[in-house]
Amino acid sequence: MSRATSILGQTFCDLRSRPSKYLFLGLCPALYSDVQLVNIEQCHSTLTMLIRRPDIARHVQKLLVRFSTGSRVRSIDYNEYMVSTLVCYLSPSLDALHTFIWDADEIPQRDDMWFALRMSCSRLTTIGTSYGAELPDSHSNLFQFKELRGFILNVKRGFYEQLGEADLPEFHAEPKLWDMLIRRSPDLEELHISGAPFISDQAVRPLCYARWHKLRSLSLGDILLDWDPRPGVRSPFITFLEAHPQLRSLRTSRAALNPAFLSTLAPGSLPELTHFSGAVEHLQGLAPIHQQITSVALDEPLIIRDFAPSLLASVLRGLKSLTELRVCFVFQSAYEGGSLVRSIAHACPGLTKLEVICTRKSSFTIDTLAKAARALPRLQRLRVTLVRSQQESSLPVCATLIAHTLPRLHAFSITFISPDFPLPLYFGSEIGRMRGDPGHPYTETGNYIVRTDEHGLPTTVACTEHRTSRSLLSLLESFPAPLMIPTVPLRKATLKVKKYSYSLDLHPSAKRRCGLGLVFERSNAGNEVRVLVVLMSLTGLALWGFFS
Repeated sequence: MSRATSILGQTFCDLRSRPSKYLFLGLCPALYSDVQLVNIEQCHSTLTMLIRRPDIARHVQKLLVRFSTGSRVRSIDYNEYMVSTLVCYLSPSLDALHTFIWDADEIPQRDDMWFALRMSCSRLTTIGTSYGAELPDSHSNLFQFKELRGFILNVKRGFYEQLGEADLPEFHAEPKLWDMLIRRSPDLEELHISGAPFISDQAVRPLCYARWHKLRSLSLGDILLDWDPRPGVRSPFITFLEAHPQLRSLRTSRAALNPAFLSTLAPGSLPELTHFSGAVEHLQGLAPIHQQITSVALDEPLIIRDFAPSLLASVLRGLKSLTELRVCFVFQSAYEGGSLVRSIAHACPGLTKLEVICTRKSSFTIDTLAKAARALPRLQRLRVTLVRSQQESSLPVCATLIAHTLPRLHAFSITFISPDFPLPLYFGSEIGRMRGDPGHPYTETGNYIVRTDEHGLPTTVACTEHRTSRSLLSLLESFPAPLMIPTVPLRKATLKVKKYSYSLDLHPSAKRRCGLGLVFERSNAGNEVRVLVVLMSLTGLALWGFFS
């Protein structure tokens, strides 16, 4: 559930008229079927409201709890305890809940939260949790579930910061985890593991020998599976893939699967596979099934060299049924990125969704990208993430340019990132996602929905933009202070995010605002004009007071 949907639902709750009450009750199943809470404020306000309104909570089917802890010291972090306590109190009212995902920086401080969910939510078949600096023990209620259909495990930064290679502890809870997934959940359909939670050979070996006859989605991060292959012996993970013919979506990495091993797949393996995420070399190994693949996400960064564009184009050219593509590039030096996008467009003319991530160096402008994407006549969704170049225009100008250049687009997104963008990074399973926060660090981002007339021509663009700004504390920390002045410790400065919502009129005969009309315009330009008016007014008052 987006932030706008949450506000809409709370607004309906405040209406007291009888027609509005009936309207809200009719919209409840749609408004609250998928609730996604992405910060601590949303967690507190929405969970508290759902506790007070069990008639609304009974419609929640999916609940995602995601927030970052305010302290690096886990024992004094109140947020995790507060949120897990609210979930405990809410669980008896979640009659329709079938998916619950805990995606915080650490495991819940109240382990009995899992017990409350297991006892109160009889339909709960998909759960997700995160590993941080602290891991669950072998007696955790997390490992007491059975008959699961989906399991998600996200490994956070605290796991790697707390545990070094020199003092890795034994993960006594891993046998309990595999016992829950393999023996007590034989009908598992989805398994998603990000990061590298399994270090030793014994810890990860159960995955290669597990058999789930209904498994249709598998996502593995940097899990070490084929790091020490024996000569003459087939990879256990290749045998695992051959034993799961119902697999439709597969995400892997070089650590989890050596690309060279894919050539040993038996003919006819993976007959249902349509969605794949990995490296270009993995795609080369899947050449026998290229005809059936419709979605590809190359999340492993492709370092651009002289041969890289031709290699990528040659591999993509064999994917005749491809309709969705996400590709991540790393530019180490200046490169003309327009030719790169044009090579992708000519190799995959049937794309309907395209997502391009360009990091480290500014490679091209939005204008260059839009002109190169003209070769995709079926393109409906476009998402661009790149480093802003010096010649780049503002977000509203970029949005107008894309809407005019690519009139067949239904929605598009533009995100500007800094050159020190962290890589590698998991960008999610959905290609071209257009709602909410991008899920990674950014400086500016905007989501745009194109509205058309009865002839299918674009008329307006609904714009939602987010911009980050430095807080006053961060500015104070950057000021040099004399040595003789005592310093006062400040809490860690955070980036503030400002949201802007407005509409762009694309009609040729639209009356453009100018002069004082900009003062009342709800856009970035209007904000700047209002600031200038205030500054000029203050300057005039100061001059009047000085000369009077």
